[in-house]
Amino acid sequence: MNLVEEAKLGNNEAFEQLIEENKLKMYKVAKSILKNEDDVCDAIQNALMSAYTNLNKLQNNQFFSTWLIRILINKSYDIVNKNQKLYSNVTDIDEYNTNENLKSFDSYNSESLVENVLTKIDEDLKTITVLYYYNDYSVNEIAMILDIPEGTVKSRLSRARSKIYEIMKSEEEVL
Repeated sequence: MNLVEEAKLGNNEAFEQLIEENKLKMYKVAKSILKNEDDVCDAIQNALMSAYTNLNKLQNNQFFSTWLIRILINKSYDIVNKNQKLYSNVTDIDEYNTNENLKSFDSYNSESLVENVLTKIDEDLKTITVLYYYNDYSVNEIAMILDIPEGTVKSRLSRARSKIYEIMKSEEEVL
């Protein structure tokens, strides 16, 4: 019996081990979508609660990891949407337009060139890039996770590579 089957039968230790095996992938995916560390933690927690309560709905045990990441992506975008609604209610944003105040709203500090570049590409390209390069998912697995055709994954990866190249080239010219 594998870990997913054991977890479905109520073995909490098996579920914990499955999560332990996927925690780094989960963090990278959530961090690629959400900038705020608290939001990343919330998305992961919400995804874990949803996965735990809906584990018996998983039809094919071998796709546990892709199923879990899909839940996480949905929960992450739920938080993005909630935050957009929250901040759209702010009427006078000009009073916050000082560097000092902007730092308090954006707690994401880019520590590498790659992270900096990823913040400058579209969300759909960023998600696919992180899944492919950071988490080593195949084109087929990404297509399953995002519920899009493989051709779309390939074209978005190609567009992402081009966009990343453009950004890096323009930043190189600045230096």
